[in-house]
Amino acid sequence: MAKLRLNVEAVILAGGLSSRMGTNKSLVQLNQKKLIDHVFERISPQVNKVWINTNEPIRGYALDLQFSDQIQEKIGPLAGIYSSLEKVQTDWVQFCPNDCPNLPDNLVDMLSSNIKGSSIKIFIPLVDGRPEPTFMLCHRSTRESINRFIKAKNYKLMSWVESNHYQKITFNDGIAFANINDQEELAKYQNEA
Repeated sequence: MAKLRLNVEAVILAGGLSSRMGTNKSLVQLNQKKLIDHVFERISPQVNKVWINTNEPIRGYALDLQFSDQIQEKIGPLAGIYSSLEKVQTDWVQFCPNDCPNLPDNLVDMLSSNIKGSSIKIFIPLVDGRPEPTFMLCHRSTRESINRFIKAKNYKLMSWVESNHYQKITFNDGIAFANINDQEELAKYQNEA
């Protein structure tokens, strides 16, 4: 398990429409366990507290750890991040999607390794040359900058990240960031998670 370097809370982003899956992804069973249970179990040891951003309550989790988007318009993960940065109680927030059962057990440790003495406000994984912004470690002070993007109807998460002082941190395990979007991908990962 990773050593906790700073006071950080996590938010599992589970407010999406799950349209490709055809049902709420959080509740889909992977190896006799809900997909969100895999994510919760992987991120919990790395942080002080885990929240769930969801637009419908998820059984099995305390209701006071769940919250919905403050923005009712369906604009993607930016709405969940905006709401999360208001809800959490720490300066730093680790985000992760609800559909990545193999997320790294050193995610927070790796992303937070360059915080001390830095003015960077967002750290994102770089995996196989691709940024993974839904796994960002983000400072709460970035919340107000999201407002500008929402007002301009620019809902692209990476565009918002790039408008901030951010840094990419290289990870070498692409499987750890693989997400499950549909029944075919779910079948592929059965008995592998």
